[in-house]
Amino acid sequence: MMYVYLVIVFIVAFFVALFVQINNYPINLNYFWGTKEVSLALALFIAFVIGFLIAVIARIPQDLTNRRRFKSLERELFEKENRLKSYYLSQSPSQTQEKAEGEEKG
Repeated sequence: MMYVYLVIVFIVAFFVALFVQINNYPINLNYFWGTKEVSLALALFIAFVIGFLIAVIARIPQDLTNRRRFKSLERELFEKENRLKSYYLSQSPSQTQEKAEGEEKG
């Protein structure tokens, strides 16, 4: 699976490099307090990074909720496993053996 991921990364990197070579002409970038001349590829890269950061920030609350829920379910599973172990340990060996023999006959 790691190789597939690596191949995909190389393909995307190749197309990004190709895109930069094709679109390497200057544009005027207007922002709130001025204007600057930058390459089109740089302007698109900046827009991509800003969009990525907005998506990551928007995802943080859901990740925190999922992490809390996972820990709660993990704790609940641990408690139930301990209860189940204590149940089996509290049974006398003769009761356990009788149940096993009853299941084999039945």
